[in-house]
Order: sequence, then C-alpha cells, then structure tokens
Amino acid sequence: MTETAEVLYQPRGMTWMDRKRLQKVAGFAVGESVLDIGCAEGPNPFLRGKRVAGFDRKPFARLLPPYTEQFVGDLYDINKVLEGQVFDTITMGEIIEHVEQPFDILRLVHKHVAPGGRLILTTPNVIGLPVIIPELLLLRRFYYTEQHVYCFSPRWVWRILERSGFKMVATKGAGICWAFSWWFPAPAALSYQVIYVATLA
Repeated sequence: MTETAEVLYQPRGMTWMDRKRLQKVAGFAVGESVLDIGCAEGPNPFLRGKRVAGFDRKPFARLLPPYTEQFVGDLYDINKVLEGQVFDTITMGEIIEHVEQPFDILRLVHKHVAPGGRLILTTPNVIGLPVIIPELLLLRRFYYTEQHVYCFSPRWVWRILERSGFKMVATKGAGICWAFSWWFPAPAALSYQVIYVATLA
C-alpha cells in the first residue's frame, strides 16, 4: 500500500490512540485472508494480506487498499452474507459493546474463523483509566454513551469468548487517551481500550 493510499484511508476523526490501536490489531493478524467487521467508518490501513475484506451495514465510501472487497449486511446475518466462507483472521474493533447479544454474535463469527486462525477483538475497559472514575462516582455524563449497551472488564471478555468457542491467546492494552487526544501506553488492566486475541478452542 502506498503512503498516499494510507493517508486517504484514515478517517478525519482518527486520533493518535485510534492509530496505535489499529497498528496493534494489524500486528496480531495471521494468514493471508482478513475479515474486518464494522470497519466502514474506521478502516484499518495497517492490515495486510492477499484478501482483506470489510464487513459492515454501510458500504465503504471508497474502497481503497489494503481492502480488496467488501460485504454489506447486518452482523446477525453474517452466515447468509458470507455463505460459509472462512478467514485466517477476523477483527472486530469496538463492536461487541454495541450489541445486545454478544454471545450470539461471537458464536456466529466463530463459524468464519479458519482452523488455526484468530479472532482479534477490541472493546472499552470498564476498569480502565479514565472510565473507572465516572464509574466509581456513578456519573452518567462521561463514558456513558447511548450507543454502548455494555462495558466489560478483561476477565468477563475472556468468559464471553471462552463460552463462545474461543481460546485466549493474548490480552493487550491499547493505551490511555486523555484530554486533547494525548495517548499514553498502559497495561491491559488500566487501558481505556483492550485488545483480545483468541483462536478456536
């Protein structure tokens, strides 16, 4: 991918923290085929592979490298849309906190991970900084958006993944985003967003 294509494909609202998280996600990917779920508004320009597909309810405004194709549909219809296709890596960035049935979704996605492949999931951390502060103070003004149905701690993401047919490989912090979009590295327990890497159990 050329530098020009990479710059074009970064959304205007991409923060330094978004960039660091997407780089880490891409670094955990394995194999030659990648399915990036929920990427229309936040494509990952760092993914690599012979086949990099996007899956979202919205089509891309413009299909640019590294993406080679896209699937448009509701996540609950993924089996119908993909018709039994499998991928070496499936990424789900900032998705699971938006769905009311996370177990159902992960069991559907499980069918599309190739043997020896990986699922890479990222989601906000309820005990991460600065999320835990309004949580302890019971504030609804901060980190309590209408779009989020859940907020998980790492142990409970492990539980959901394991009960959905996955085995944990790694849990990594994506860092802490503070005022003015400052980003600081942090362990998973303190990170605002956490990256979970799993294989088929």
